[in-house]
Amino acid sequence: MEMQLKEARRCFSRIGFVYVVYMIVSTLSQWLAALILTQTGLAERMDWNLYMLIAMLSMYPAAVPLAALMMRWVPAKGRAVRMRWSIGKLGAFFLFSLGVLEAGNLFGSFLMALAGLIKGEPIINEIQELIISMDPWIIFISAVIAAPVMEELVFRKFLLDRIGGYGCWTAMVVSGLIFGIAHGNFYQFFYAFGLGMIFAYVYLHTGKIIYTIVFHMLINFMGSIVPVSLIKAAEFNPAVGGLLAIGNLMLIFGYMICSVVLGVCCWRDLSFYPGPLGLTPGQKIRAIWLNAGMILFLLGGAYLFVRSL
Repeated sequence: MEMQLKEARRCFSRIGFVYVVYMIVSTLSQWLAALILTQTGLAERMDWNLYMLIAMLSMYPAAVPLAALMMRWVPAKGRAVRMRWSIGKLGAFFLFSLGVLEAGNLFGSFLMALAGLIKGEPIINEIQELIISMDPWIIFISAVIAAPVMEELVFRKFLLDRIGGYGCWTAMVVSGLIFGIAHGNFYQFFYAFGLGMIFAYVYLHTGKIIYTIVFHMLINFMGSIVPVSLIKAAEFNPAVGGLLAIGNLMLIFGYMICSVVLGVCCWRDLSFYPGPLGLTPGQKIRAIWLNAGMILFLLGGAYLFVRSL
């Protein structure tokens, strides 16, 4: 058992280092792209939306292949179970995801509003402000197409193919927490954590990353394109915009109610297999979080969260 504990700590320490490098390379790639565009004068001659698209997408060509390469350094401990799910079951999980998204978003916004009162000034949701400022086609390419594909590979497939053997629940929590922390702010952490766990469950039980990619795309569409369209509709026609906003608010509460109902009714039907690499809860905490790589990742995440306040 002691040997298994040491092996698990080594595994998760390497995973922590992988995500530290991924976040650093992502940031440096965006910074370098912006610097090149600025120094060459291209930034002044191109549309601001195109500039933002290039800057945002520049993180993926370097960071994602590097993460995939580094994950080969982590021994694979169990893979996803390939089960066939019906369209109805997938639809139920997607509806549940929408409720978790909205609940997490509301909780994060409430927490930031409270922090703003304590701080004495409102804390701006920079991601939201950035999305509102961009054209819909830029949002569609970056947030609806590119981000879901790359993030599902990095935070689900690469990771879960290596830690599924530690048990379904353990793998879900780790995937959700890493995904949430990687967002680097309290506005996004709660819904990203919840969605990360749900997407991990779907992948672990189907073995098909395409399902979570589609879920992610649809959720990003509803969380970016839809709000921006409502804002623009309100600017064009306040009356129509107001009616659409009310309808959207009703849908949000509908999603959350459906999510609660589904959770209560279907909880017993969920399966959380323990995995062949059995460790006690205390050993799992030590193995997963009390190692050099994960501690460094958590410290980096804490820095990002503090900086966002």
